Amino acid sequence: MIELLKAVNYKRMRWKNGAGYTVELARSEGDSLELFDWRISMADVKTSGDFSKFNGMQRILTVLDGQGIVLNIDNNFRRLKTLQSVQFNGDSNTSCELIDGSIRDFNLIYDPQKYHARYQWIVDSTNSEIFSSADFIFIFNQSLELLKVEIAQQIFYLDHQDSLKIDNEKLLKNIVLGQQILKKICLIELIKI
Repeated sequence: MIELLKAVNYKRMRWKNGAGYTVELARSEGDSLELFDWRISMADVKTSGDFSKFNGMQRILTVLDGQGIVLNIDNNFRRLKTLQSVQFNGDSNTSCELIDGSIRDFNLIYDPQKYHARYQWIVDSTNSEIFSSADFIFIFNQSLELLKVEIAQQIFYLDHQDSLKIDNEKLLKNIVLGQQILKKICLIELIKI
């Protein structure tokens, strides 16, 4: 199934620790903050503070907007600027210090006992062609301009922060990401173990 997800329809919910809000783009199933195999979300971080724990899960986080953050992950510090990413364990004691004002981040949280994950940012201006046999593919458009995506002889147009979810398509997928002035796309592939 191929589904275009519009940014205006994403679900807003409180953080697991109650300290802020997240915008959920997609998830494996259900509504629980505890029970899922994977979840993709964005969060507006307005104050420095602790991150929610997701025991048994892996996390990948990217700064989308703002000046950046300094993450403290189990007393290891990592400075992230726009479109820089970090991977860490959901069990980790994690907090952030905002560098200069609020940020928006993008997150993949997944169960490494059930999935292998591939997470990459494509930042260029040319056509990109991707072949994938992943069980689940997610394309997120961070570009300000419209993104044309062609898959299985269908064409989809993604506005800023819209997504394309490709799930349960068994065959090898040929995905063409159209040319833009500056393409900023996150491509997530999940493969069942």
